[in-house]
Amino acid sequence: MKTLFILLLAGLSLGVAAQGPERAATVTGVVITRDELAAAPEGTARETRLLELIWPRIAGHYVARQGLAATPAEVEEVLAYHREFERKDRAQRARKLEELDRRLTADSLGPEERTWLEEFQATLRRLVSYDLEQDRTPPQDREQLRAFLALWVETWKMNRAIFERYGGVVALGEFGPSPHGARAALIADYERQGLLEFADADLRERVHAMLQQPPSMVVPPDRVDFTPYWKRPIPPSYFPD
Repeated sequence: MKTLFILLLAGLSLGVAAQGPERAATVTGVVITRDELAAAPEGTARETRLLELIWPRIAGHYVARQGLAATPAEVEEVLAYHREFERKDRAQRARKLEELDRRLTADSLGPEERTWLEEFQATLRRLVSYDLEQDRTPPQDREQLRAFLALWVETWKMNRAIFERYGGVVALGEFGPSPHGARAALIADYERQGLLEFADADLRERVHAMLQQPPSMVVPPDRVDFTPYWKRPIPPSYFPD
């Protein structure tokens, strides 16, 4: 009898293990579990964490499906922009440093002005040292940069593509326009296609409610422009010529 009881317990345990962790959602065939939501930093709402896990998979799937992957030529274009930007910026900083060196030789400077100029001079010299370190960056780190820029290119291409398809309100984000409304529409579209499934109806409603919240800063419709920065003229430096 005791042996039978043990076997029954073992069978129940195997049944529980076979069920696996409780599912919260499935996106493009990938299961997101409640354990993954619980692993979010303290204070993070479950809907926020779920969206953080859902969106990269939807974005990656959309980029692949629509043929929006970054090409080597596109990555090289971004690198060329950054090289030219750095060349101009270093030249202007060098001229500014020469100017500060001359001004600091004057005996007529007041204490406050001299202190400010010396701090400015020290900052520029630290930037020169940083430039030298960057010039010695190992090749493998440069490959990491290329991989990062490829993701950056794909993000801009995807943002423009989903805005052209879905429209909607555009938020002004830290790195430029963000297709806030189009992103919500794409997520809803993936759910209609069966590529996104929520296991928890309440959690689903909270995710969609969060997506429908208006952004804090909105780009006026007549000023929406998804031209990436590397296709624009290099802005003037913050140092006067």
